[in-house]
Amino acid sequence: MVTTIGLIVLALGLVAWLGQTLAFIAPSMAVKLGVLEQETEIDPTLYIMEAKVEGLVDILLAWTLPAAALLMILDHPLWPYLGLFGGGVFLYFASLITFSRVFLKRAGKRIGSRSSERAAYLFGGLWALAAIAMIGLAAVHLSG
Repeated sequence: MVTTIGLIVLALGLVAWLGQTLAFIAPSMAVKLGVLEQETEIDPTLYIMEAKVEGLVDILLAWTLPAAALLMILDHPLWPYLGLFGGGVFLYFASLITFSRVFLKRAGKRIGSRSSERAAYLFGGLWALAAIAMIGLAAVHLSG
C-alpha cells in the first residue's frame, strides 16, 4: 500500500513540477500541452503569477514531494523529513491554485476556459490529497 501511494505521489508530483518548469521556461509549449492557459484567456495578473512567480517558486521547491516519494519507495531514512516539507509545499500551492481562481472569478476576472478551470480544481485537489497522504505517512513513520 505504501509503495502504491509512493508511486501515485511520485507521478502527481512530477506532473506538477515538470508542468511548472515548462510553464516558466517555455510558456508557449506549456499552452500547447495544456499545462498553462493561453495568456488571452486569463487575467494578466493571474498569468504573470502562474507562469512566472509560481512557476519559478515551484521549480525551486516542488521537486521535494516527488523526491520524498521516490525516497520512500527506496526506503531511504530521510524520506519522512522531505515528505513533511514537500507535503507542506504542495498543500500551499494546491490551495493557491484553487483559491486564486475562486476569488478572482468572484471578482469578475478571467480565470481561463471552463475546462482549464475544472482541470485546475481537479489537479489542485489531487495534489492536496497527495500532500496530505505524504504528511500523514511521514508523521506516522517519525512517531514510531
